[in-house]
Amino acid sequence: MRSRWIGILIAAIGAFLLMQEWGWSWRNPFASWETILIVVGVGIIFYSFIRSNRPNLLIWGGIVTGLGVHAWGQSHISGWPDHWSLVPAIIGLSFFLWGGLVHKNRRHVIIGIMLMLLGLLAWPGVAQLPIIGHLAGPLHAYWPALLIVLGLILTVKK
Repeated sequence: MRSRWIGILIAAIGAFLLMQEWGWSWRNPFASWETILIVVGVGIIFYSFIRSNRPNLLIWGGIVTGLGVHAWGQSHISGWPDHWSLVPAIIGLSFFLWGGLVHKNRRHVIIGIMLMLLGLLAWPGVAQLPIIGHLAGPLHAYWPALLIVLGLILTVKK
C-alpha cells in the first residue's frame, strides 16, 4: 500500500517536471518546485492522520510544507524575508504545532519553542520589532546559547 502511494507521488512529480521541461506547464506562480514541496508536505500530513501509528510524520510534513511555503514566498513575493534564521523557526513551528499541540508531547513543545526563539533572535529584523527591538544587540550576541540549551535538552532523556 505504502509503495503504491510513493510510486504515484514520484510519477506525478516526474510528469510535472517533464511538462515544465517541454514547455507544457501553465507558467503561473503555482507551477513550480516550491509548490511540489507544499503538496508533498500536505500529503505527508494527511497520510499521518490516516495512519495514526506514524505520528512523527506530522512533524516532517509540517517541515516540508513550511519550507515549501518559505521558498515559494521568496520566489514570488517581493519583500519576503530572506535569511537562514527562518529555517529553524519553521522547524520549531512544526515541532510546536504537530508534536506539541496535536500529540501533546511536552518535549516537542520545548524543542519547538527553543527553535522558534532561535530563529527569531538570529533574524536581523528583530531590531525593528517594537517590544524587543532595544534588546537586539545582546540578543544577536547570545542566541547561540539557545543552541547549547537545546542540545542539552536533546541529550538528556527521561
